[in-house]
Amino acid sequence: MMNHNKQIVEIQLGRKLRSSVNVVTTCHFNLPVVIKVPPNLDDGTPFPTTYWLSCPMYNKKIGSLESTGLIKELDSQIQNDKNLHKQWSERQHSYEAERTLEIDEKIEIHPYGGVGGARESIKCLHSHLADQLATRKNIVGKIVEELIGGFDCQEPCIDDEKIEKNKAWKVEW
Repeated sequence: MMNHNKQIVEIQLGRKLRSSVNVVTTCHFNLPVVIKVPPNLDDGTPFPTTYWLSCPMYNKKIGSLESTGLIKELDSQIQNDKNLHKQWSERQHSYEAERTLEIDEKIEIHPYGGVGGARESIKCLHSHLADQLATRKNIVGKIVEELIGGFDCQEPCIDDEKIEKNKAWKVEW
């Protein structure tokens, strides 16, 4: 990742990155939205979440959806709708298989599970939306994207020239 993008992602997340990552999706301001994280971090820690959401707008909106109980509601829908369950399950397995292809066999402890490391439930809407934005293969992420809508920031979250948070940025939700 270019140093410029690394700095922006660290500002978006509010912390230092624990491995090298690649920006795979950007917004209408050409700022990072989704980063791709290796299966094991630089210190060898297994990391099951391949696609990580860095966009503050999406993170705030998803946090609001999670606080209303949307994970529990979608988990229930997945269990009661055979077609939805099939699509969710297929992506869980394909996500794990895609990540497994990138594992360095020299590292002893590997991540497992589907999106966000989950096996039996959704676990995290953020990771499903990140996967959807990066791959267009995630039915739960698609539902979340439809609920939230597209990029609608009027101002960029980061002042690209100063490489700092943009004080004029805010989320309308």
